[in-house]
Amino acid sequence: MKLRGTYLVCSMEGHRLSAVWGNIQKDHVHIRGWHIADRPASIEEGNVEALGEWVGESLRGAGCRVKSCLIAVPRASVVLKRLTFPAMRQAAEGDLAGMVGLQMARQLTMPLQGAAIDFVRLAVPGEDSGAPTEVLAAALPGEQVAWSKSLSKAAKLSLKSVALRGEGSAALFAQLSYTQDGPILGVSVTPQGVELGVVSQGRVVFSRAVDVTPPTGVEEWKTFTERIALEAKRTRVGFRGAGENPDFGCVAVLGDDSLAASMGKALGSELELPWQTVRFPNAVDLPSDMDSSTRASVAPLIGLMLGAAIDRPTYDFANPRKVPDALASIRQAALAAVLGLILFGGGGWLWGDQDYRALDGQVATALQSAKSYQEKYVRQLRADARLQHIQKLRSDRVDWVGHLSYLTSSMPSADLARLDSIDGSTKAPVAFLHVSNDARSTEAKSLFDKDAQWVKNLRVEISVSGVAARDVADRLRAALVESAVYQVSTRGADVANRFDYQLVSAAPSPATTAPQAQGEGN
Repeated sequence: MKLRGTYLVCSMEGHRLSAVWGNIQKDHVHIRGWHIADRPASIEEGNVEALGEWVGESLRGAGCRVKSCLIAVPRASVVLKRLTFPAMRQAAEGDLAGMVGLQMARQLTMPLQGAAIDFVRLAVPGEDSGAPTEVLAAALPGEQVAWSKSLSKAAKLSLKSVALRGEGSAALFAQLSYTQDGPILGVSVTPQGVELGVVSQGRVVFSRAVDVTPPTGVEEWKTFTERIALEAKRTRVGFRGAGENPDFGCVAVLGDDSLAASMGKALGSELELPWQTVRFPNAVDLPSDMDSSTRASVAPLIGLMLGAAIDRPTYDFANPRKVPDALASIRQAALAAVLGLILFGGGGWLWGDQDYRALDGQVATALQSAKSYQEKYVRQLRADARLQHIQKLRSDRVDWVGHLSYLTSSMPSADLARLDSIDGSTKAPVAFLHVSNDARSTEAKSLFDKDAQWVKNLRVEISVSGVAARDVADRLRAALVESAVYQVSTRGADVANRFDYQLVSAAPSPATTAPQAQGEGN
């Protein structure tokens, strides 16, 4: 990755935005500013447009006016595979890209549609050495690539590269790795987590990420270092299990404060290895007001800028290495011939094609507009259906006073009958049904059915029981049946001196079905 000029390097992981910007020159980096901020709770993590707009506004509010950006992705988002191929000359880089892509397609479990696959050589053997070619290949899922592009676009930034954040730490560990007898275990502690990378001869040969947030208080630091020590042991086992024989030469912790020293001491004691803290090299100019905790937080990002300054080979998921096109020259000649035909013999066709494209664009615009109006229409239908549903539920309320008044006026006089109990209940289910010619279907319909409407099936049930002579009870029953206000049924067997009737009506009030009946007495 070769970059020159003023660049912004940012990382967005979880709720934390970390960014640095400055000038990248040959063998030198000058940091001009930095910014660390937490994503507002009102912005959802999956809303890339809103997140990108917030990132742009937050950076501009911090004084960043840089447009060219490099997005650093965490180790957890990238799949790393160490691959070995037969001896291959460095000139055959294009063939190697095709071989790496084929091997990754065989070994990866994630879909390769849209995924970016890149690689770096772990060592470049001599032209005639016959040594195998080893590479460390990396794959970034397609949705992560699309997310990075969408984020930079929404933030109004020009995306130049998508890099692995751990490579920035490796660039800072590289100088130390050349002075050791074996590979070093590089530890980088950031607010988003901890990255453990095995660096040998300036290259990352093994890498792991630990999703654990560093503590904010000193009293919790011991528990945190114990967890990282356990992960460091697992990294050693995984590294040796990958076929590597040499053990670590030392443990290196990125940082220059007391916490970094405490971490290095604890890891060195647990792994029984010497340890060191790694500071920024002289090739990096840092602002005087950047404190040690901030330097540790953005160190991997500054390391990526340093790697670009020294032309360090690394991953670039925005511009991955590709197989060279052997037929490019033939295709270019054919395209030139076609262009000549278009310019000299196909002017009319070209103009017609332009008109066609203009009309096609208008059709696309019209279809998009129709889709927008269709969505608004559906939302309106839903809102109207909800309103009608509520109105139907609130309509036709039962007039219990009217029913009681009607039954009271229908009862015989007190000397002929005595009412012992009267109970009432109602059932009023509401359904959206097809209604045509007063024939109602029991099948629910779509909102687009013009003959469908909300239907409320009201059922009023009243139970009356009391004491009366048989002939009086029969006259009461006959009067209720004749009034057509209720459907009358007798509950249980007829008894000589009692009556017990079940009255059912579909009307909320007796006044809607029949005139007020006159009782036999009062």
